[in-house]
Amino acid sequence: MKVLLIDADSVIPNIPLMKISKWHKKKGDHVSLQKCNLPYYPNRKKVLHHALLDFDKTYCSVVFEGNKEFIIGENIIFGGTGVDLVTTLPPEIESCDLDYSLYPGTDTSYGFITRGCIRQCSFCIVPLKEGYIHRVSEIDSIVKHKKVKFLDNNILAYPDHKSVLRELVEKKIKCQFNQGLDIRLIDGENSKLLSELNYLHEYIFAFDSWSYRKVIENKLLLLDWAKTWSLKFFVYIHPDMPLTETIKRIVFLKEHKCLAYIMRDIQCWNSRNNEFYIDISAYCNQVHLFKKMTFEEFLRRRHVSKNRIKQSLRIWNENL
Repeated sequence: MKVLLIDADSVIPNIPLMKISKWHKKKGDHVSLQKCNLPYYPNRKKVLHHALLDFDKTYCSVVFEGNKEFIIGENIIFGGTGVDLVTTLPPEIESCDLDYSLYPGTDTSYGFITRGCIRQCSFCIVPLKEGYIHRVSEIDSIVKHKKVKFLDNNILAYPDHKSVLRELVEKKIKCQFNQGLDIRLIDGENSKLLSELNYLHEYIFAFDSWSYRKVIENKLLLLDWAKTWSLKFFVYIHPDMPLTETIKRIVFLKEHKCLAYIMRDIQCWNSRNNEFYIDISAYCNQVHLFKKMTFEEFLRRRHVSKNRIKQSLRIWNENL
């Protein structure tokens, strides 16, 4: 059997597709990958992608909502968060190892030690899709390369997370929890374990609401081992959030020499402040500029239009 796997929009090697590939190859089937690289951003140009012909079975994984309509073909089996939150892999496929040969040149392993979360954030689909936090894999089953990025949504909420961290420390595994760590769950013991990890890049947390400010301020004291600018915070923004609180979060992080990574809700693109959201995202998400420049300095470097500079700077200053 000839099997086609379509990766519509993954930014990392697609785990479900790699499991499907492994399962079919075990049966002796021939597997091919069609990578489409559709963007998440709604204002980016998207083109139609037609499924390659002459395959007996075709699967397509879609991560971002709205991208399914750009995949054209007959009898395609669709799955992924961009399609629905219900469809899952059959147990016999879910239990398969990952076929990294689909993505030549990959030097990093990816996987979940746990799935689910204890939180009920209004903007997050994880509780609906994965339920309450639970263990799904052993570390050794995930690590296939010298580096590994764990995709757990809230590893610190897992009751036995400290034994997981100890194992990572003892095995000196070069790793990162790249979906973020819940800073509200930091204590003296797990902070020490995090400091002992053979860590990749920045330690990532989240600052989704100004109401967390005092908690974050206190927890940063427990992370005093971290080097300057080695802590990064995802900053979720939505048009319904007060601009004052959005800007205060950015200023707070810069003052504490922490990186801010803006994560815009898709509703931002339809907002009357869309251009401002674009500007603060460009400012924060370019680390070398965020560390060295004020927002005004950044705007004057970024734009030729005096009106655009004036507009974004006005919103910033009025909401400081």
